[in-house]
Amino acid sequence: MIHVICPNPALDRTLFLSNFKPNTVNRPTFTKDLLGGKGFNVIRPFIHSQFNNYIIHTLLGGFIGFSLEKNVSDNNINCQITSIKDNNRVCTITIDESTHDTYQIYEKGPNIQNKEITKFIENIKEAVKIEDYVIFSGSLPSGMDSNFYMDTISLLQNKNAKCVLDTSGEDLKKGIEGRPWLVKINDEEFLELIGVRYSDSIENVVKYVKSFNKVENIIVTLGENGMIAKFGQKLFKVNQPKINVVNPIASGDIFLGSLIQCISQNLSFIESLKYACSCALTNCLYWYPNLNDEFINKFIKNITLEEI
Repeated sequence: MIHVICPNPALDRTLFLSNFKPNTVNRPTFTKDLLGGKGFNVIRPFIHSQFNNYIIHTLLGGFIGFSLEKNVSDNNINCQITSIKDNNRVCTITIDESTHDTYQIYEKGPNIQNKEITKFIENIKEAVKIEDYVIFSGSLPSGMDSNFYMDTISLLQNKNAKCVLDTSGEDLKKGIEGRPWLVKINDEEFLELIGVRYSDSIENVVKYVKSFNKVENIIVTLGENGMIAKFGQKLFKVNQPKINVVNPIASGDIFLGSLIQCISQNLSFIESLKYACSCALTNCLYWYPNLNDEFINKFIKNITLEEI
């Protein structure tokens, strides 16, 4: 079973405008509302492939929360909801179709009360079993202590679950102290984590990943340059084809969901990496999160791994 922990969900509203102008009324040519927050993007590969051995744990409340809950129900998503008093957030992505510029406005989110946090943790603890995978994804909402990831990861790893962390900033620094089984991070976040200001050299990043010993497994994404993946005692450089990116939003989340789905189905780490990279690349071809088997199968043939 894969559990996805999504503490800060959102209504993702994408607005398409033919010519975005300041100081005047702008009328979208098209709008699309989706379940948002990194955790809901993580499960998109599950929905696409009709993989049902998962559950997403999240906090919903207020008018936006009601709308999200209806979306969950309408799409038959396996979801364990902890109710909260405050209102969930809206993340607005405005796309100017004439310039292809995007404007991302992400609200802060609700304030979570202590009793709601306690209930959330109890629900997770009860649901997770031995050898389950648990993906902790995204930012923490107001009211939730920055130790939440660290404490919950430590708790579940003691139950012999395999915890995966994908967050940033202080949440990452604290969370990694819980010794998750796997961390997924981009190169900027990784360098910040280890206290290195900047490096434009992939060779230097490889050197830093090799010596990083806070977790057993780590994946550092490099944007269009692929990624570096340390799994156990092996280190790989993943090379991917160049594509014309339309919008990369959610690609990292889709990569992570695809990767853990494949691993949970006993595919090798190399096969899992190739498939997950193909899914992430495919998502980049669309304005909003989307997957397409034709492109996935095309890209997977052009992804190579070299052991370092």
